[in-house]
Amino acid sequence: MNAAEIEKVSFTQERLGFELKDGRLISVPLAFYPTLLHAGEAQRLNFEVYPFSVYWPDLDCDIGVDGLLAGAKELPVYADKSILRKKPAAV
Repeated sequence: MNAAEIEKVSFTQERLGFELKDGRLISVPLAFYPTLLHAGEAQRLNFEVYPFSVYWPDLDCDIGVDGLLAGAKELPVYADKSILRKKPAAV
């Protein structure tokens, strides 16, 4: 496990960033995490920071610092769920 702890989370229109306590800033395209890409701003901004991960309770999405450092992308099964969540319900 990486010893780098998360201090701050940031977003732009296109990127997710973690500022680490050791001074590093890691950012990846939001396209790596379709759940966040397809989420509304309020959902994206509702997160809980833990030492080595960030959790979005409204989206049931968890991203760890090790995965971000490794360039890991969201698994397709979760990406597919995010697309279904975004579609309006059938009437």
